[in-house]
Amino acid sequence: MKLSNKTKATLETILVIGLILIIPLFFAMKTAAEQNAATNTSVNIEPTIADAPVVTQENAPDDNKVIEPKQPPACAFPLDQTTTEQSTPENYTFFEPQMVLTPQANDSIVEIVQWLPDNQRVLLVQNFNDTTRQNIELFNPQTGHVQLYATRSQNFDPPAWMPGLNGVVYPDMNILNNDTGKEFNRQIWVSQGNPNSLQLVADNLAQFYVAVKPDGSQIAYQSEKQLSKLDASLKAQTPIIFDPAGWDYRRSNNSFALSFKTAWRPNTSQIFFYSYSAGSMGYTYLLDVDSGQLCELNFDGWAFLGRWSPNGRYLAIVRNQEPSFPANSTDLAVMDAVTGKIYTMGVTPEEMVGRHYVDDIVWAPDNHHLLTLGSVLSFPGCSPDCPKDTRLYLVDFETGQADPLISQFTANTSGTNLAWSPDGSKVIALCPKLCQFFVQTSGK
Repeated sequence: MKLSNKTKATLETILVIGLILIIPLFFAMKTAAEQNAATNTSVNIEPTIADAPVVTQENAPDDNKVIEPKQPPACAFPLDQTTTEQSTPENYTFFEPQMVLTPQANDSIVEIVQWLPDNQRVLLVQNFNDTTRQNIELFNPQTGHVQLYATRSQNFDPPAWMPGLNGVVYPDMNILNNDTGKEFNRQIWVSQGNPNSLQLVADNLAQFYVAVKPDGSQIAYQSEKQLSKLDASLKAQTPIIFDPAGWDYRRSNNSFALSFKTAWRPNTSQIFFYSYSAGSMGYTYLLDVDSGQLCELNFDGWAFLGRWSPNGRYLAIVRNQEPSFPANSTDLAVMDAVTGKIYTMGVTPEEMVGRHYVDDIVWAPDNHHLLTLGSVLSFPGCSPDCPKDTRLYLVDFETGQADPLISQFTANTSGTNLAWSPDGSKVIALCPKLCQFFVQTSGK
């Protein structure tokens, strides 16, 4: 059949239109089939950076959300685990101090940590001039024998004696960048007397403190948002949730992390956590390391140093009542864990002109008296490094009586100047070098 030119043109036009319609339909059907096959086929595809989901503030996991700090409840009295037994006050007679350690040429400040339970040896930290290292040592004042246990970077957090290990547990700084010294890990180590054979207990800690129960049966330290615990053999115990940032309710400057010091209450599972910082009020908390319960103690101020009485009934602090650092003045405050009553006193005579300070405190074995270093800065406008009139006082906190014992004392960092032996027979102190004086005890 012959077709006219007009008819041919019409058929060609229809064919082109058909192809235009069929080809997209074919690809659409092919794509649908592939998608259906993909839906029913298990294929593991590793996401690339471009494929990975973007985590925003809105879809972040709950653990990453910023939690608004809150204030703990006030502690209720009597505190749990409090003894109501009354100890008998003693009369103490102090003999003249005797120099027991002759400083070496390179020796700097000696820090007194504690008497050991044997009443013979003292745990010390020896600093040195022109170096950032310090020695942890055991010292026998009677024989003069010094035993080196470890050497560490300079640290304000003290070591502690562990009777069950016959060793010392201590925090240290592992410096990762020697050029700046600002990159470091916080660690905990144990030494049993050989400084060349040390045991690393914990690494990458959140804070430097190591809290040790007075009988040496337990250790606690701050891990990431939890309090880790070890028993006397360094076996791990179940940790409790404890994030200091969650209780930093007065925080005015978020550029510095909240740092705590600790004092473990004897014969209990409670630790006194305290902090202070320049320009802001600190905190005085009580944490139960078994239950995780936290409460706040009100001292109408905050603590530079905290010490529990040997029976755990009284908590004494060196108290600052103004948001200033260095402090314009400090006093002694003692809390009764049975009643919640706070006893306060300035220690140094009021007639002495100047700024008055309590620099250090240590409990007597009778739970009623404290040895206290009291200082007066003669010129109120003088800097904290100016010479101070520092003296040793025996304080009865219940009556407010403060008896001066010895003058010409040296006051270093709070908590490093004094130690009273557990049996009450002797005191070691800085007067101004390391000295020991014997104590005679008789009941009142």
